[in-house]
Amino acid sequence: MVAMHREESFVIIELGSYMTKAMQDVTDVNKLPTVSIRSRAGIIKHEEATEGIPAVSNDNQTPVELKDASTSIDSATRELVEVPQADESKTETGLTSDSEQDSNGPNYVFGSALEDADANTIDSTVEIMTNGFVNDWDALSAFLRHIVTKELGIRISDNTSAFLFSIPVQWPKSDMENLAQIAFEDINAPTIMIMEQPLLAAYGNGGVTGIVIDMGHDTTTVTPVVDSAVQNSSIAQTAVSGAAVTTRLRELLQADTKTREQFDDASVPLAFAVALKESGLCAIQLPGSDAADSSERQSFEFGGKSYTVSKDVLARAPDILVQPTQASASVLTALVRQA
Repeated sequence: MVAMHREESFVIIELGSYMTKAMQDVTDVNKLPTVSIRSRAGIIKHEEATEGIPAVSNDNQTPVELKDASTSIDSATRELVEVPQADESKTETGLTSDSEQDSNGPNYVFGSALEDADANTIDSTVEIMTNGFVNDWDALSAFLRHIVTKELGIRISDNTSAFLFSIPVQWPKSDMENLAQIAFEDINAPTIMIMEQPLLAAYGNGGVTGIVIDMGHDTTTVTPVVDSAVQNSSIAQTAVSGAAVTTRLRELLQADTKTREQFDDASVPLAFAVALKESGLCAIQLPGSDAADSSERQSFEFGGKSYTVSKDVLARAPDILVQPTQASASVLTALVRQA
């Protein structure tokens, strides 16, 4: 068997509170992520867990924490860490399996399977991360196994891929250690690297020094990077972020009579506002650009139906990022000066 080149098997996973992205094969530096999946888990009701719903089980019921403080991985954030291969005596339905149903713990479902699942079969949903921090490490472990096996098609028992994890900048050392343990024990990663997202963003733009503005779903973070070092003491954050833009866009759409009347109950669904925002039609207007005419309409397809929305609304919604409606919210320009 011919061994794969390192670049062809290399896996990058970017963890986010709202969306997690992943890709394999970095031979083409312009290649976009092939996986984009909501960072949310559905817990299947116990009686439904064995009735055909594709689930990922929680194979290890102990909390994800390092058993020995001597296993600290300081170097994992800066260099590749090599570890021995996982015990080959484990079968594909062993600890590192993503498909075994464990009767003692929750069975998870993710992505499109969760969206399409019958509501009566789902006991509850879990936001795996909030504001950049992990809420449920067991769910994250199952989530990563799902991405590796189902989305990227990698057999965990034969995993030879190096992994780069792109993490939120505010993660403490203990969270990095937990992630490393999951990578080595649950997805059988032979080699990992853990790096902060602002540092990777600076590298991606060909620099080692700069100010990185990350507008996420829950928070907007401004991070200075100096000579490849994140300046943690100067990081600035605000809750005015993607979720705030969605809320503002929905409010403006609801206030527009022509848009509101296109829906049966005269109420704009949240899903419509989310899809419209993520379509690329809703964008911050650059200084000096012509103001949108309030009478102009933009067509938009949603749920197999065509709608029209005001171009003025699309232009005004993102302004909340630089001109928040709440007096206590930090203006983006002020955050940049603070950083």
